[in-house]
Amino acid sequence: MEVLQQLAGSSGQGILGVVAVGLWALGLLIHIAFALAVHANAHGRETTFVGPGMWALATLLGGPLVALAYWLINVSSLAATSKR
Repeated sequence: MEVLQQLAGSSGQGILGVVAVGLWALGLLIHIAFALAVHANAHGRETTFVGPGMWALATLLGGPLVALAYWLINVSSLAATSKR
């Protein structure tokens, strides 16, 4: 209990910093995981617009929304030509 009181400080703002850093780290891990998954899926297949490395970089920066765009453009049944 003392550890929590030390983290929170006298006004309770310290714990908010810990939570914010934790959420930031979780978001970073999610971006990395999606970027690795996109790169693994795109490696060895013909992709639309750019290559696997650029899709992975875009996903690393843009996160799950870019991964969704990759999937819609390159993998789903909505893709112009199926590359499965």
